[in-house]
Amino acid sequence: MSDTLRYVGAALTLFVGAIHLQQYLDVLRDVPTIGELFLLNAAGAGVLAALLVTRLQVPAALGAIGLSLGSLVSILISRTEGGLSDYVEPTFRTPVALAVIAEVAAVAVLAALLVLERRRAAQGRPSPGIA
Repeated sequence: MSDTLRYVGAALTLFVGAIHLQQYLDVLRDVPTIGELFLLNAAGAGVLAALLVTRLQVPAALGAIGLSLGSLVSILISRTEGGLSDYVEPTFRTPVALAVIAEVAAVAVLAALLVLERRRAAQGRPSPGIA
């Protein structure tokens, strides 16, 4: 179960990063600050997804949860008047909806992974992926 959660969490995190990269390349490249943040999000998601499939699953899960929660807060702010760094998301476009769904799913899956790992540690059992 732990491996399944870890791989699904990594895939969701990578998917969110891919959406941010696509949006950077096609829409936001020339938007000051926001463009760079989308590129950093994509890079961070790639690194965290790679770490999730290695032995650093708990720190990577925490990082990926933080990245997803930060992205969710950012989209909420960007939908308000004044936006985020003076950028207002004009509509709730398909890539935005897909990213929100994937981010919520990533948080849920990775939180479940952390709960499972915490229980395993409390019982004195090592994680299956840790030698």
